[in-house]
Amino acid sequence: MKYILLEMRPKQWIKNFFVFAALIFDGNLFRAEFFIPTAEMFIAFCLVSSAVYFFNDLFDVEIDRLHQTKKLRPIASGAISRRLACLCSIILAALGLILSAAVNLQCLALTSGYVILNVLYTVRLKHVVILDIMSVAACFGLRAVGGAFASSIQMTEWFMLCVMFLSLLMIIGKRRDELFQLSSNRIERGRKVLKFYSLELLDQLMSITASALVMCYCLFALDPNTRNRVAMTFTVPLVLYGVLYYLYVVRIGHRGGAPDEILWRERPILLTALIYFLFVIVARNQ
Repeated sequence: MKYILLEMRPKQWIKNFFVFAALIFDGNLFRAEFFIPTAEMFIAFCLVSSAVYFFNDLFDVEIDRLHQTKKLRPIASGAISRRLACLCSIILAALGLILSAAVNLQCLALTSGYVILNVLYTVRLKHVVILDIMSVAACFGLRAVGGAFASSIQMTEWFMLCVMFLSLLMIIGKRRDELFQLSSNRIERGRKVLKFYSLELLDQLMSITASALVMCYCLFALDPNTRNRVAMTFTVPLVLYGVLYYLYVVRIGHRGGAPDEILWRERPILLTALIYFLFVIVARNQ
């Protein structure tokens, strides 16, 4: 059970908090009729994402055994047999789909799409330049949409664009760090798709994505249909600072390999995020 739990990668479940994005920005975080189905969708995504980790490590087990860190994963190290890993993947996926179906059929369709996209990513898309980062970013977008479907909240186009560009920015930052570590001989092997990228290209992609993110967020905050638009305007400097500091961390500090860990390790980003979400919760629930 210890190794099964490790393979489920509960530390990665922080990504599934994107499910609550629509609830927070709609100002219904503290209403049980909205929170409960969203929380169920969060659990469903935790289950199916863990199922995907089992499938991915099963598919890449031989390659992972040649990697200096991935070889320590339960499946690659032999702590979990392939048969047991396959069974765990099927059970976790089934439980996640059943739970999402209990929320509503839209959530079931979306969760099924998430699983299919991840299978395609593992089998093929992760080796295709540009499509690899767009596929991962799409998974974050599906989480946000899943939360909206669960709580029956209508999301604006600007909000969806913000989620998309934020996801792309984090994934590109991770690819850049992987390429930097490989080019500076800090790691022996990297993913195959890295041969199609360069640091200059990824820096340019980050600049484009960061600019688009800030622009879309400004349009979202200043949208006449946005609740407490005046209050939301004051969040723009926080978002701008967070984006700029993230670029500093990735491009100067070369610490973009684990976007979920940056939130905890970089105190300026953590503090900015806490202030931002407290401000948004107060502003949107008035």
